Amino acid sequence: MNILFSFLGRIGITIVNVGLFMGLAFGALVLLRPVTGRLLRPRHQVWLWFIGWYMGYMFTLFDFLGMWIPVPYTFRALVVPRVMEQGFNSYPMYISVGMKETPSFMLPGGAEFQLPSDLFDRLLPVIGVVWLTVFAAAIIWGSVQERRLRRLGQQGERMEAETMKQYGITEKGVAVRLCEDLPASFVRRGHDTGRGDKVRDVICLQKGLPQERLRLVLLHEMKHIELNHTWYKGIIIIGLTAFYWWNPILWLAYRLTCRDMELACDEAVLEELEPMERREYARTLVELGSGRHLWGNVTSFGECDAALRVRRAVNWKPRGILLQNASLILAVVLAVFFYCGGPRYDYQDEVKPIPIPEPTWTEYLAQGDWAQRLEDMVGQQQQVWSGEEKQLLVLDKDGQWYEITFSRWGNGDYRQVLVSHREEVSLEGCSRLT
Repeated sequence: MNILFSFLGRIGITIVNVGLFMGLAFGALVLLRPVTGRLLRPRHQVWLWFIGWYMGYMFTLFDFLGMWIPVPYTFRALVVPRVMEQGFNSYPMYISVGMKETPSFMLPGGAEFQLPSDLFDRLLPVIGVVWLTVFAAAIIWGSVQERRLRRLGQQGERMEAETMKQYGITEKGVAVRLCEDLPASFVRRGHDTGRGDKVRDVICLQKGLPQERLRLVLLHEMKHIELNHTWYKGIIIIGLTAFYWWNPILWLAYRLTCRDMELACDEAVLEELEPMERREYARTLVELGSGRHLWGNVTSFGECDAALRVRRAVNWKPRGILLQNASLILAVVLAVFFYCGGPRYDYQDEVKPIPIPEPTWTEYLAQGDWAQRLEDMVGQQQQVWSGEEKQLLVLDKDGQWYEITFSRWGNGDYRQVLVSHREEVSLEGCSRLT
């Protein structure tokens, strides 16, 4: 059991290493927010956040962005001191897992501090137990929260398909519920009545809203679905609660990611409204934008910074195509700078055995290593003859001839041997060995 928890402890340290890099990258993005908040569209801000979140959830993406986009001068190259190879992928290494080397703690720039091996070995099982406990608790909490939100929505009245069409909703994978005493309108990813109902997203709205406000809130929640925010939110929640709960910078990044999702939906809605409708949308934010935050795989209409969203709605102006393209280009440049490049794992750094040079064929025959191999391949022999280069002719005890060809030298012997049956052989020019 101690071995199992030590193994889980090493996995936990790998997650800590990835989380440290995410914290550094997200911390820098938070510091740059006064600039990026003005230059980037909210939806591009969401993309920039999500690439970082997805790297922390799908570790292969970290390796991919370093391997296939090897930019030499990036933020990642600046803050990642080394990488380690685990499985088929490379991960950032701030704390070594102590398997092939002395445990140590590394800082950006190359400074390294050795850790006591005995203390490290004692801490590994503890880390494994903590990591497993939190992971299991996050899975249980997520399942309970999902069931609670589903029950909360199912208490409401489901909107008919014809009514949904009047609001412009024709997607068959979307269901709308009108619920009494709902703390905030929200959209939840998942089925409605059962796994076979073919519903991917459920919009739960507060019952009793005036028709115009109902239309605006419904339009806002549909933008969450169109922009894939419900899927994004699910990935972020899993990574944050199961892996990176210990990093306060990532909780701040989560808050800002949710804010940018709401601003992106507000922007998308305002682009489709007339001036009078935009003013009504701003009033709707004032009335409903202070709703309670709902934890889980949901996006809520009023969950983040209502005052900021109202100011943005009141002062909203359409962006020209040049500004939109400039925002997209800047988002791509920032993504490459923060998430790509960096050190790569070099297999040549491993300690490898000194290769044994291949001897000449005469030297190999003189060593006699071939004798045991022949017995393993064809059994007892009557005669063994050396034919052409790297070729032996063998007559076994039953009078059967074999032609044996050697090739591909490595590890002190020929690694590939081809054995062929022969009805008869010519011994002209051959020399008998036994």
